[in-house]
Amino acid sequence: MTLPRSSRRSFLRAAAGATALATAGCLQAATNATSDSRQRTFRMIGQPIRTLDPVASVDTASNRVITQLFDGLAHYPKGNPTPELLLADAIDVSADGTVYTVTLKEGVTFSNGASLRAADVVYSFERIAASPNSRWAGMLLDRLGVEHDTHTVTTDDGSEREAYLPGSLGVTALDDRTVELRLTAPFHAALDILALPAFAILPEGIVDDVPGYDGEHTQQAFAKESPVGAGPFTLGEWVEGTKYSVVARDDYHRDGPNVAGIQWEVISEPTSGFTYAMNENADAFWVPDAKFDRSKLTVDTVDDQGRKIGSYGPFEANGLTARYVQVPLVSTFYVGFNTGAVPKPVRQAVAYVFDQQTQVEDVHAGRGSPAVHVTPRAIFPGGPDAYDEHAERYPYGAAETRIEDAQAVMEAAGYGPDDRADLTFTTYTSAAWQSTAGLLRDKLAAAYVDLRVEQAPFPTLATRGERGTLEMFSYGWMMDYPSPQNFLQLLAPPTDGFYTFWDGTPAADRAREAWATIGAHQTVSEADAAARAEAYLAMEEANWEDVVVLPKFHPVGEGFYYPWVDLPPTGAAGFSKHKYTDVTIGSRE
Repeated sequence: MTLPRSSRRSFLRAAAGATALATAGCLQAATNATSDSRQRTFRMIGQPIRTLDPVASVDTASNRVITQLFDGLAHYPKGNPTPELLLADAIDVSADGTVYTVTLKEGVTFSNGASLRAADVVYSFERIAASPNSRWAGMLLDRLGVEHDTHTVTTDDGSEREAYLPGSLGVTALDDRTVELRLTAPFHAALDILALPAFAILPEGIVDDVPGYDGEHTQQAFAKESPVGAGPFTLGEWVEGTKYSVVARDDYHRDGPNVAGIQWEVISEPTSGFTYAMNENADAFWVPDAKFDRSKLTVDTVDDQGRKIGSYGPFEANGLTARYVQVPLVSTFYVGFNTGAVPKPVRQAVAYVFDQQTQVEDVHAGRGSPAVHVTPRAIFPGGPDAYDEHAERYPYGAAETRIEDAQAVMEAAGYGPDDRADLTFTTYTSAAWQSTAGLLRDKLAAAYVDLRVEQAPFPTLATRGERGTLEMFSYGWMMDYPSPQNFLQLLAPPTDGFYTFWDGTPAADRAREAWATIGAHQTVSEADAAARAEAYLAMEEANWEDVVVLPKFHPVGEGFYYPWVDLPPTGAAGFSKHKYTDVTIGSRE
């Protein structure tokens, strides 16, 4: 099969979510769940949200709230990257991996009182495919590969294209509790996709933007004022740019919630948010780099997922010591190269002087892990230990600046003191990326490269990338679903859609062959999994050879919690996928 590619969704989330990665993590404290906690509200600091409509949301702040309001057939329990069933009681897969028969859980009601039925699943998936407000049709139709028909439509500019034919989706209600999903080909990560917040199940006909359904609410009203889902909370209020909240349901189909609700105060400026938390107005918060003092941090344990758990404090402002958790996230930030504009020796010289360890320590205050792979540690084939073992073969040095090697590769290509290379590094608006650029500029000067640094708003950078007018640029990728395949599409030639324009070299040919191998081994069998794992490594090594994407670091999420907060740690899939049914708030006195 030919593997489909993502839109710019993950790019957009990576850039927009960079400041949100470190907020609202979770930690298990010493308090107990009591009836008193159910009278208390969990208070956090949030970023502005854009929509409460699952199919329209692509940002982490909105998805964090959507996760509380809606349930899907599956979910990422406590943000862990291994999905589990939620509204589905069982899923049976045919021998050829193309037919999924879903048996729904009994006794589930939506927040409007309606009972969960198979027709709701059919409607919800049809809405993902057919709604003009959906940003996730490609994930359903192309990535998951649900059967469907297309028809020719004329666009606004008069051109024609193929589009989904409403009503043709291969999702059928067999009876009130049984749904059949038919795929065009097997796909090993089907459950991972079904667990995404966008795949939430809604009551049949609840929104008016699906052909063939009248709809009870306009899409605008549903997305802003009256979302209806099967999740553990309902919408309290949303004052745009100021605050938003959710209220606990007393008829949720699982245990919890153990609090009266959750409230987020919108504070986008990190220092202001820190001051707000120091006044004890928030229960969970983040300490910005400018206020972070490593001497106040004590790490007591590191669990099998690499999460560091300990304490931080005392704070000068209030004398309190916070509980602390650091969560490695499934994301990668990197430097990209337009390979048609930047010669390979120059790209290699940048890699030799880059020194990911120094980038993490000096630019990010140690809050992350150096990256030499595009694939994050949590989902690397074989796990974090295999990541480290394979990283020993990284040819450029991840913890050192190799000026002499950079000079040698440049000299071999004819560069020298009197014949220097000019290179422009464009970063999106970010103080951290500007610091990275400054460090690189100083090092590259000794390797015959004159680096010019410029900054552009993210939309401008993306537009220039599409047009091929960038040379070297900052970017990041956050998971759509937790599989190396989701990340390594960045390295599947031709890579024009990711602004690197990589093709036509021996390494690019090996990457293309490896991507084809991945596409030909999509079942959940051990043999196919082994074939994919081998191909994943081949793509990483091809990237090392040509330096198309230069990994910088894998960010971590961090949370700081006052002693009255009890909440299990979030997993690597991230905070936007953690349902806060298990948080307990003790006495704040």
